[in-house]
Amino acid sequence: MKPNFAGTTSGDFVGADVLPLNDLSHNGQRQFVVIDDKVMLRGSQSASSASKAFPQREVCLETGSRDMEEMLFGPFGTLYSFAAVHVSGTRPTPYTIGYVDFENGVRVLGQLEGPETSFHCDQAVELRADGDRWFFVPAPAAQARKSV
Repeated sequence: MKPNFAGTTSGDFVGADVLPLNDLSHNGQRQFVVIDDKVMLRGSQSASSASKAFPQREVCLETGSRDMEEMLFGPFGTLYSFAAVHVSGTRPTPYTIGYVDFENGVRVLGQLEGPETSFHCDQAVELRADGDRWFFVPAPAAQARKSV
């Protein structure tokens, strides 16, 4: 017999096993490190499945295993897609966001710094940081030639 949940909105019947899993790593570290003036993002990789993720996670998204180890990636990637945001209730507009593919297979959504017209798909981009925030800018011409 199925339980009758009609009209129940309190959530009292929900057990701990169906609550959202907080799998993000909360170790107090920034999402990036700077090594030799190059910005690298902190991600994680499963020791058993080799699945990669950003930001750092405690649980593998593919297997549910708790064998995630820190990995770094960057500073260069390829812009997969992007869009300018012209309406926001929380920050000044316009700003540009984009998906960037890294060599190791991780795709990251991040802010692009610069005029929207300075970006195009399949463009080499570089990670940069200012204070506690990271973002992407068009890569120097020498790096753009290497990534083609």
